[in-house]
Amino acid sequence: MSTTDRWWTKPYRTFQTNLREIDAGLDVERVLDHIQDIGADTWLLNTAGIVSFFPSALPFQHPSPWLSERASGDLIGDAVTAAHARGVRVISRVDFSKVHQDVAEAHPDWCFVSPKGERQIYNGLYSTCPSAPYYQERAFEILGEVLDRYPVDGFFFNWFGFNERDYSRRYHGICQCVHCQTRFAATYGVSLPRDPDWSDPAYTQWHGYTRSVLDDLARRIREFLASRRPDVALILRADPDVVFYEANNAIERPEPLWVYGVGEFVRESRTAVPDKPVWVNTVMFLDLPYRFTVEQPGYLGLHLTQAMAHGGNPSAYMIGTPDLFGRGDFDVVADVLRFHRDHQDYYEGLRSAARIALVSSERSALHFGEAGQAKVTRELRGIFRALVESHLPFDILPDDKLAELAESGRLAGYDALILPNVAVLDEKQRAVLDAYVDGGGGLIATSDTAAFDPTGQARAELGLESLGAARILERREGPHAMRSAYLRTKPAGGSGGPGGSGGSGEDARAQGTGMIMLDRAFLYVEPKPDAETGLHLVPPSRYGPPEKCYWDIETEHPGLLLHRFGHGSTAYLPWPVGSLYHDLSLPDHRKVIIDAVHQVLPRRPQLTTDAPPQVEIAVGSQEESGRTLVHLINYSGHHGRAFHEPLEIRDITISLHGVTATKARSARLDTDLEVTSGTDSTQVVLPSLGRLDLLLLE
Repeated sequence: MSTTDRWWTKPYRTFQTNLREIDAGLDVERVLDHIQDIGADTWLLNTAGIVSFFPSALPFQHPSPWLSERASGDLIGDAVTAAHARGVRVISRVDFSKVHQDVAEAHPDWCFVSPKGERQIYNGLYSTCPSAPYYQERAFEILGEVLDRYPVDGFFFNWFGFNERDYSRRYHGICQCVHCQTRFAATYGVSLPRDPDWSDPAYTQWHGYTRSVLDDLARRIREFLASRRPDVALILRADPDVVFYEANNAIERPEPLWVYGVGEFVRESRTAVPDKPVWVNTVMFLDLPYRFTVEQPGYLGLHLTQAMAHGGNPSAYMIGTPDLFGRGDFDVVADVLRFHRDHQDYYEGLRSAARIALVSSERSALHFGEAGQAKVTRELRGIFRALVESHLPFDILPDDKLAELAESGRLAGYDALILPNVAVLDEKQRAVLDAYVDGGGGLIATSDTAAFDPTGQARAELGLESLGAARILERREGPHAMRSAYLRTKPAGGSGGPGGSGGSGEDARAQGTGMIMLDRAFLYVEPKPDAETGLHLVPPSRYGPPEKCYWDIETEHPGLLLHRFGHGSTAYLPWPVGSLYHDLSLPDHRKVIIDAVHQVLPRRPQLTTDAPPQVEIAVGSQEESGRTLVHLINYSGHHGRAFHEPLEIRDITISLHGVTATKARSARLDTDLEVTSGTDSTQVVLPSLGRLDLLLLE
């Protein structure tokens, strides 16, 4: 199949009408007017599954009774015909996660079964199981029926997963249906777990089982579609043609809100599978229980601009039809989608040009069980935010892609890798990382990185030879284990200890009091003889009453170990600096992270700027045109849970090192920019930044 047949390889913009069954009589032309007016060229439309919006002949489908309002009795037929006449693509939304009672009674083995032996019933619908025949067999009949009737352009599967929770987030447990029990036992040789117990190895295996079932099903669906219609795309999270992500909010989501979620996902996906496009669907309503309350425009704008800036395809969706929302509710969506439409040529073939990679590790998060989010995810996200605020462009690289990128030569293209508590590494990954440093790369590691083998057993020695620590002597962690401890940047005898009157010879990385707060965890490590150490530990000390607020002990236990290894170097921080910055936002922690990056970079940073931390900068390239593309995203409107219109930021100077350009243009301002070029650098000044901009350097 030629690339031109695979329409999804080109930039596109989608609008989804997530229809209720009562919307089956909608005015197709009116909806298409709206879709094209806001800048979209693709329509995601409910088609089959829970409710079919065409007169299905299959006995386990339920056509909407409101189809009777249509002269044709067929919404999908009307929509596809009208959309294609305008050059708009139609993606069929299907949902096989639930069936009606009559289907559940006729086929009880298709349904989810809780550990209590109960069905999962929500608003009269019965949840199904991906291991069962409805997904494994009947789904193909439904897809075939749609393909036989309509020249749709793709399929999107909603709720493609195991129904442990329902729409109200109530937990129903691990499915115990006969198909799950049989298949799990055949795969792992043990009984299916009944409870989410991270101390039970079978529960970890259950997570692997769910992934394998969904990946295998997605592969079979993709092959089925390709055999029938090679020009039809499969949009999913698991093994798709197009990788799907939904950007949403939730009223009970704890603070601090993670506002970089879209950028995080797109970065990781585009690095891991660069040949697969990413589709980010931005939810226009507040939360599932409040589908008719419009989300804050500023939040929608950040989701859409992050998707676009990192090479994803922006999209938005609402419940029902556009008539349910006011015209002004679409202003931000239209602004970004039209920008993407009007500058589509610049997004074709857009690739990240970042020279730093932040390594993610799902396996390490699973290793820590329930604590995985705090110990691994927050560690990554704290470092993520420090990099964004310091304007160091970066990718996110899943650890299971390390060997693949090393073999292809892509890994050597990075100046530095950052491992945020990547605790579990296998032998291949260890060899790849050490070889990367030996070849001249920089590496930063934190906390338990390389401390465990793939079975979860602690290593006698740290798994990376390139690190400046040989082994962990003691692990001290817990809610209060390191409360009121510090890392000292000044020499011993500083102002806080007994008799101290202020030290001289302050470390070059120190600031303020020279005392960086430490909490939650600290690893006492054995430095290698040739390692340079710093940030020495002051153990937990008294913090009340004030008359007793001084410490008696200072140590030489390092919180930073710098080490040369071959042609490269490493920085190891054996404490959760990323998690602390994620939660507390102290400048000291951000400075430690960024200083460590600068310590190991083999050359000057890719980008320097006077932009404030509220501006994210992403650097990309187009191989065919030779352009460098610089996106700027303005977060100045974000404050806690509020997302206001961003403030204008004026006269931002950006210097790109390793780039020589003679022309620069602001796509947003539609104006040429003054360029100052050196032998290996380019400097431009952007006079004004609103919500976003795209700078084109040639």
